[in-house]
Amino acid sequence: MLEITDYCPEFQKPWDEIAEQADNGHFMFKRSYMDYHADRFTDASLVVLSKGRPIGICPANRTGEEWRSHGGLTFGGLCLRPKFNRIKNIESLSESLCDLLSKRGFKRVHVKPVPWIYHKVPAEGEIYFLNRLGQATCTVEISTTIDLLNLPKASSSREWMKRKAHDAGFYVESSDDFEGFWNVLGDRLKQKYDRNPVHSVEEIKFLAGRFPENIGLFVVRDGGRNIVGGTVMFLNSQVAHTQYLAASEDGMGDGALDLLVFYLIDFYQKRGQRYFDFGISNEQNGKVLNSSLATFKEGFGGRSIVHHKFDFDL
Repeated sequence: MLEITDYCPEFQKPWDEIAEQADNGHFMFKRSYMDYHADRFTDASLVVLSKGRPIGICPANRTGEEWRSHGGLTFGGLCLRPKFNRIKNIESLSESLCDLLSKRGFKRVHVKPVPWIYHKVPAEGEIYFLNRLGQATCTVEISTTIDLLNLPKASSSREWMKRKAHDAGFYVESSDDFEGFWNVLGDRLKQKYDRNPVHSVEEIKFLAGRFPENIGLFVVRDGGRNIVGGTVMFLNSQVAHTQYLAASEDGMGDGALDLLVFYLIDFYQKRGQRYFDFGISNEQNGKVLNSSLATFKEGFGGRSIVHHKFDFDL
């Protein structure tokens, strides 16, 4: 019989093992990642036990009467050790979880499961049961992903912009100059969307230092070694994801991002990554599509996948 209990520090080692081993695990679920912003979120994470042994995790936080999995992470949901990733277990845990949360005074649940491209093997049983629970509302967002084992031909306009970047003397390199890139990123986000990066430069440097195999920076420089573009890459199992991607105004006009993306596609294809993921192109919780952004991503061979978000009352 499976039981659900609260996360506590004594579970950190098995928790991190499950985040690493689960069919739908992600390095962001490791406690050493989650806890960097522990002061901003009231932790409500849960652990699944079988005969007293941790076999599953569910990263989550509490916001008033709402249980969110997870408000401070890109994704959340239920992750089980591979031998327990079975439909009967997921069904049982879905029902037990709702009963537990209701008894604890939660009135509403929000879950954003890990998208299928991150799965080592299929692990979408959770989506079925989330959709079946109560009067669940499912929000869908569009993301753009390149299959590096079946790479479509890039558009002529993207190829032309890459050549323009070469002609301008731009080049790509890996870097640890997060401050330099954050200046470019911050200016661009402020100019286009009047917002700041989710992470401060201190936070992203801290996380990159803690997860050097999973987080890396690539920049585009001009002939004077000024940063004119760049990206922070998050690597998880088979997916290379552009967590941040930006260029200066001059860099954008001269193809800095085109040069960078083509470089990274080749780089991660040679490293054996299966997917190159740009992330979503939506605003207003999926209601608005940024068509020009999606078209830009498709120009490199990207195609659409969907991210699900579920909300329901208990």
